[in-house]
Amino acid sequence: MRYIGNKTKLLSFLGAKLQTLGIQPGVAHDAFAGTAAVGRALKATGWCVHSSDLMTYSYVMQRAYVVASDLGSIDALSAEVLAIGRHPEAPDRWTAIADYLSRGVPPRDGFFARNFGPAGGRMYFTDENARRIDGARTALHEWHTAGLVNDDAFYVLLAAIIEGADRVANTAGVYAAYIKQWQPNARRAFTVVPDAPVGSPVRCAAHQADATQVAGHLGELDLLYVDPPYNTRQYAGYYHVPELIARGWFGDDVALRGKTGLIEDDEQRSDWCSKRQAPDALRALLAATGARHVLVSYNSEGVIADRELRGILRDAAVDGRQKRFAKRYKRYRADSDREGRRYKGDEVKELLYYARLR
Repeated sequence: MRYIGNKTKLLSFLGAKLQTLGIQPGVAHDAFAGTAAVGRALKATGWCVHSSDLMTYSYVMQRAYVVASDLGSIDALSAEVLAIGRHPEAPDRWTAIADYLSRGVPPRDGFFARNFGPAGGRMYFTDENARRIDGARTALHEWHTAGLVNDDAFYVLLAAIIEGADRVANTAGVYAAYIKQWQPNARRAFTVVPDAPVGSPVRCAAHQADATQVAGHLGELDLLYVDPPYNTRQYAGYYHVPELIARGWFGDDVALRGKTGLIEDDEQRSDWCSKRQAPDALRALLAATGARHVLVSYNSEGVIADRELRGILRDAAVDGRQKRFAKRYKRYRADSDREGRRYKGDEVKELLYYARLR
């Protein structure tokens, strides 16, 4: 999924610094999970991961990529439901399920077709793709309600629907606006391609809650990984369409506002997006956690200045010290330079701060 702050391309950098610092796999809290890329990577290297985020779509991805280990039996889904006969090229039953959700489920004139396609006055998806998304999301909901798929399989398939919708979304990478002409990716057919879960003998957990509250309940652990919002853009307003897919609106009982169909987001707005509130939010999180080590991923253009962030970590550290590592990477651009919006350059620095807390 295209996502501001996604750490997929920086996982090797993070892993290398964990080795440099001598931090061995144990119990970790991924406090701002996002698309769960870091939590998934930690789990794959032997960590027991507790992930958290305010957004529902993030919780779905945490359940799919961090918590799920075994999809269990799908015998309850009959060959007729899977449409294996109609798609004999499917190499296995899970591929057949994904193929059925992509092409076999009848399209529906549902919530997303009525609100996020041209028929609803918005160009986030073509009418056909919006109807396909409605069909797949409704079918998955019905399967889960009927007990035909277990929780792990449900979240893996739901994450795949969200990812598939993002690949054909007529946006520049965020949902704060749609593009007024159809982009090449938006004309492609919506497809569901689930990722296999990461197997692990340890049990991981997902939390849809404030990071500081979760930290206060987890008790002692080895690592707190903090990758918070670093600018004033609220994720609730930038990713409201994936949020709605995750929640599963099957009627019209949700109020949408404005040209882009925003939803009420007061409970999902983050203090970390405020220059005034973010420093205190970091102090509160460090005070609440029982972690021995903390790593903070940040950006050279973040709302907390480098000097202040270092000072907060030194105050929280058991030895009064902190370390900082840096890596240059290509800037994420959701749009192009224009009047009133000028990027400072094509590169930014990923900053990784470390302190030993106890």
